[in-house]
Amino acid sequence: MIIYVLLQKLFMIVTINMLFGDWCRVGKSQQNKSSLQMVSNLWMNSDKDGMKCPKCKSNLILVQVEPIDDWNSPYQSYETIIECTSCSFETHATSFTILGSIKDYSVDKVTIYGWSPSGSRVETTFEHILDYNLLKELKKSNELVEFLIVEDHVIQVIG
Repeated sequence: MIIYVLLQKLFMIVTINMLFGDWCRVGKSQQNKSSLQMVSNLWMNSDKDGMKCPKCKSNLILVQVEPIDDWNSPYQSYETIIECTSCSFETHATSFTILGSIKDYSVDKVTIYGWSPSGSRVETTFEHILDYNLLKELKKSNELVEFLIVEDHVIQVIG
């Protein structure tokens, strides 16, 4: 229910922004960031048994359903459903992962060197909600890691 309310508020902010312009962009950004933070917490609070429901602490199931055709992105996106095995908690998102390394980063943006599904080298910049110190360590090590991208935001480093 909380996710439904958050999505409704996000939809209202997006609609207002489309109608009245840039003056509400700060509100949209903060709302979107808090929604993404909640989704990120699902991954961060997972344990060896998987992700835990924020409502009842039961296991969550992540299902990537049909691929989304997006000719503007070099990556294969999927409609993703996260649902609880015990209660009614459910949320939807568009997600994909990138195996790559960090080229550059700032407080709110990260540029990743990665590969497209066809094997081409791709450099892409995303907004993120990652820890700044983690980005600093990854940049220094130049390590290849998998980035989880949800709604065009980097929300988690996997592995």
